[in-house]
Amino acid sequence: MSRRKRRETVEWKWEQALIDDYYDHRWRQVLSPLCEQFKRWEAGELTHEDMDHAIHETHKQNQTLYHLFVVEDRRSLVGLIQVDRAWFRTWVADNPPPSGIELVPYPD
Repeated sequence: MSRRKRRETVEWKWEQALIDDYYDHRWRQVLSPLCEQFKRWEAGELTHEDMDHAIHETHKQNQTLYHLFVVEDRRSLVGLIQVDRAWFRTWVADNPPPSGIELVPYPD
């Protein structure tokens, strides 16, 4: 199947929705604390040195996310997202997989 036709399948669309929603979730995890630190800095509660450290730490987390979402192959990424059990269980309850999608088995 050509790449273009693959993108038209319900399986591909489900995987893409999973990736997009998880991407947003992880970015919020990384950037929301930094946003709060900027607010505290503007209020005079944090120093420039504090912010330098916060930005550096966020950059390191950004590199991890870059690797996950840009370098990792799609199939592995879909599996890795499912390993974040708390997030995935909530997401998949609202977005059941189409037939043909095998979920990562969880020992319950």
